[in-house]
Amino acid sequence: MIRALMDYGALSAKAKAMYGRRLRLSDFRRMAALHSEAELLDYLKSHPAWQASAAQLSGGIYIGRVELEQALWSQLRTDYQKLLHFVPRADEPLLSFPILLREQRAILSALRRLKSGRSAPAGLPPSITGSRLDLEALARCDRFEDLAAAAAYTIYADALRQIQPREAGALPSYTAAEHLLRTVCFSHIYRTIDKLSRGQVRSSLLRTYGEQIDWIDLTALLRLKAYFPGEIDPMSVLFPLRYKLRPEWMRALWAAPDLSAALALLRDGPYPAAAGVSDVEALEDAGRRSFCQLERRILMSGPPSVCSAVAYLCLKELELHALVSLIESVKYGVPYDISLAECFGE
Repeated sequence: MIRALMDYGALSAKAKAMYGRRLRLSDFRRMAALHSEAELLDYLKSHPAWQASAAQLSGGIYIGRVELEQALWSQLRTDYQKLLHFVPRADEPLLSFPILLREQRAILSALRRLKSGRSAPAGLPPSITGSRLDLEALARCDRFEDLAAAAAYTIYADALRQIQPREAGALPSYTAAEHLLRTVCFSHIYRTIDKLSRGQVRSSLLRTYGEQIDWIDLTALLRLKAYFPGEIDPMSVLFPLRYKLRPEWMRALWAAPDLSAALALLRDGPYPAAAGVSDVEALEDAGRRSFCQLERRILMSGPPSVCSAVAYLCLKELELHALVSLIESVKYGVPYDISLAECFGE
């Protein structure tokens, strides 16, 4: 314990202090009552968690949803760099996991754009600190070959070459690409955890990413059950990795006569937070709350370690996604789903 305090005490204290400045549920309620992105920007400029990134949009420039979101993503990069300063060099690969997940999402976003036939965006997406992904090339790509070239130096390069169609200009299945890239990402994360961590650190990291995999799989399977019953083999879109979910239990969910019967089986599953949900959207909410509670326990109650930084970054990204959803609701004048922010506390 003394060695952990010496090596990670400053990191843990920094992460906890940064988390203490987060947006609370009361902040989300106030912002949900605002009427424009400009009003949201003014609110964020006064909040310690986001004022630095919001201040980038001063000076009379146009402020829209895209500009505001890009500024907010820059705050996540800044927080990452602040924490990296306190992480021992040997542990830096363990802090690269959020980068790998962001790369995966950026690649899949580009593939969705190609699938939809939309042109390249006028501006660049938010940069990813420490990434090997060529974001400029990714943003302007108009063929899958260009997308694969933009990711040539990432862990996804071989997987993208695998699914690249032989016919020039053709696009691979989005579902197959998403499944493969997620598998590559989490397999790499598991191998890195196994190689570089031991004891409680290893256990906490495996739980952090293992529970993410389980909730993604559980939600995906029941979404297929709800909207594509019998049309798709669920095993083709689920991870080959498992944490708490048993294959035989997952098969029983799929074999249930209908969605209601499958939801009833969740009471016998390994995640109590899933019990009693009424639909797939409620299951997603339960997964988000469960993951948020897990990371808060790791950050606030766990011993000082690299897990403090990992937990903070996971929580910050959850907060960012809730904030982006709020921005969209204000922009389009639709009610905000406050359940997205309930896990942040008052």
